[in-house]
Amino acid sequence: MLTTPRKLAAEPLLVSKREAAALLSICVRSVDNYIASKQLPCRRLGKRVLIPYTALVAFARRDHLPQVAEIAPDET
Repeated sequence: MLTTPRKLAAEPLLVSKREAAALLSICVRSVDNYIASKQLPCRRLGKRVLIPYTALVAFARRDHLPQVAEIAPDET
């Protein structure tokens, strides 16, 4: 019986830090910082650090405005 090769998914399940940085147009160091601050989840397989593609897409769609502390008006 002949079997047909399966088509690979259009998007990968996991991407490397370098691939993630390229997809987000940032440096690898920034990816490391987002992982360290738990803003970007990752999976560790041996020495490799891989990021789920779906988490990367969700991260890219989030609003990343810096939080500014509200300053109360002066009471005079």
